[in-house]
Amino acid sequence: MSVDGIIFDFDGTLMDTTYIWRNMASNYIRSKGKTPKEDLDLAVKRFNVFEATEFLKREYNLDKTVDELIDEFNSLAEREYAETAQPKPGVLSALEEINSLGIKMCVATTNVTSLVKAAAVRCGIDKYFSTYFSGTQLRINKDTPRIYELAAEHLGTKKENTWVFEDSLYAVKSAKNGGFNVAAVFDSDSSCDWGEMNKTADVCIDSMSEWRRIYG
Repeated sequence: MSVDGIIFDFDGTLMDTTYIWRNMASNYIRSKGKTPKEDLDLAVKRFNVFEATEFLKREYNLDKTVDELIDEFNSLAEREYAETAQPKPGVLSALEEINSLGIKMCVATTNVTSLVKAAAVRCGIDKYFSTYFSGTQLRINKDTPRIYELAAEHLGTKKENTWVFEDSLYAVKSAKNGGFNVAAVFDSDSSCDWGEMNKTADVCIDSMSEWRRIYG
């Protein structure tokens, strides 16, 4: 199989950053003197930042615009991305190897570009990506394959020769439904869905050091 392009998710796939968002919503609601519902963090897990803040504004009657809420969320996460968060095991060597093979790479994330790019630049992996597609800024969720289609158009690669690397079940399903080859990457925050991802993705890997399994 020819592999001409790879579209990477960022949080939980390339970077060990899912911890930053794990309890972000409930902690934010508590900071506003309100009591979050018990399943709030799980409820917003599939949302991009725009959708999450819309949901919080509506459900908890927050007296701020969605853009103001997004700015506050990003400010809470900014220091971790800019100073602390690290790539997951095997990422640095995998990206270097993929690049040496001439495979085109970009990022498709539900996060905002400023945060992911700050971490990517600091960790030395920004040079591998031609661009970043932000679901929040494009107002696109990964419930549909649209963000992957835009990324493939940018790369100039055919779907059958393009792989999507993701760590979340719903995103794996969307990419598969869009006709892409999909590699599921294990992340502890999505471990409860790992069995289903094994049934859905073309390849499942424990870390990026196993990326070559996409060749069969």
